[in-house]
Amino acid sequence: MTMDYSLLHGIVRTITYYDVMDYPMTVFEVWRHLIVKDAKKVWGLQDVRTHLSSEELQEFVSQKNGFYFLAGRDQLVSERRKRQRISLLKIQRLRRSVFFLRAVPFVRGIGITGRLSFRNAQQSSDLDILVVLASGHIWLGRILVTIFVQIIGMRRYGNKSTDRICLNYYITDTSLEVPTKDLFGAHEYSFIVPLYGKEIMKKFAQANKWIIQYKPHYLKNISSSTWTYEYSSILGSVQKIGEFVLHFSFLENHARKMQYAKIMKNPLTSKPGAMIIANDRHLVFLPKPHGPHVFEEYQKRLMALELPWPSE
Repeated sequence: MTMDYSLLHGIVRTITYYDVMDYPMTVFEVWRHLIVKDAKKVWGLQDVRTHLSSEELQEFVSQKNGFYFLAGRDQLVSERRKRQRISLLKIQRLRRSVFFLRAVPFVRGIGITGRLSFRNAQQSSDLDILVVLASGHIWLGRILVTIFVQIIGMRRYGNKSTDRICLNYYITDTSLEVPTKDLFGAHEYSFIVPLYGKEIMKKFAQANKWIIQYKPHYLKNISSSTWTYEYSSILGSVQKIGEFVLHFSFLENHARKMQYAKIMKNPLTSKPGAMIIANDRHLVFLPKPHGPHVFEEYQKRLMALELPWPSE
């Protein structure tokens, strides 16, 4: 068998990247989330399967019960199963909370992000979501979503984080392309799990085709989320009434002025390394982004492997 060294490098990169997050992968996941920067071609599932079983990889990659991981990391398999059980319970709880969120004015879509999206949550994990709001109403929509989540006792704040909803990422239905375009962003949004807004979340996937620069198989074999709520005529009617009452531009302008001033005064906004975006298209609050740490650790582990194959 002729070795495709671009694919071999890509497989090791992928398994190493997810090793940082203690996440062993199936053959399909390695193929689906294959990391090859600016790939000149794409590969089939069988190509990945064949290369995973090659002698060249045996020194670096091991397999157990259908999961692949860096050699010596066998314990990740049982840990993944444990985290998967935890994650499914958390998704069920989050889904129940989102049920009535569909009636909140200006909400157009909701997707699970973070560790929960790829079933890798721990018992103490919070519930990260991305919220899509109607264009022209992102500031007021954020206030309404926050109030609703606070009322149902699910809002994350202070030390209250376990099983609480983290409202740190809002975009509008006309600005679906996320501003955080890096390898971690490619990971985050290729795993997103739609909970509401089936059609808008499909548009979200298309709007973020930049992910292909990092993951050439992005958009291939995307299946519909089994967790996604369909449109509800009753909740939809409640939402429309609320939007009719609250659609006035002076309310959005006031909400913008009030929140922007508060955001700018927050010491976390000027904290080194923080990613805070506040405009009419995106509201992003990441005081301690995970991406830089994950990338740094990924590079360390990749270099430590000292791969012997020809460079791509």
